[in-house]
Amino acid sequence: MVPEKSHPVHRKDSYFQHFLNHIASMKQLESLDAYRAAQDLAARAYGLTQSGALSKHFALIDQIRRACISVPANIAEGYALGTTLQFIRCLRISLGSTAELRSHLDLTKRLELTDTNELDAIIRLTVRVISILVGLLRKLNRNSQSRFPFHVSRFPVSQRNRE
Repeated sequence: MVPEKSHPVHRKDSYFQHFLNHIASMKQLESLDAYRAAQDLAARAYGLTQSGALSKHFALIDQIRRACISVPANIAEGYALGTTLQFIRCLRISLGSTAELRSHLDLTKRLELTDTNELDAIIRLTVRVISILVGLLRKLNRNSQSRFPFHVSRFPVSQRNRE
């Protein structure tokens, strides 16, 4: 008996179904609080780099832009890879980028390079994204053999930043 060859129409249908599945999974990604908050953070932090006084500090602008773009991008990448271990790995990278962004924002504040109110709001959003990512990583790691690599208390939040 000769095996049946797949008909071109069936292959197109399977590609279309794969496309629909991809769209559905991206909608699920967009429903994650971590991803939505990271997108908000990226937009606000990137917008901050377009302000007047900060625009002369090219190295700092570049670092802020790279870090803020990396946060939601790594969440999306890990989600798209489809395994829990890959998602956890990418969430950890995203967490590192968020911590890096926080450091750059703290320096920007210390050097008084931009509007303090807007900067404080972005710093609060950064702390929120860190909290969400830590919570999500803890939840995903509950069933994992490995231990979470650090404690939440390693990234203290001062009373000033909670306002």
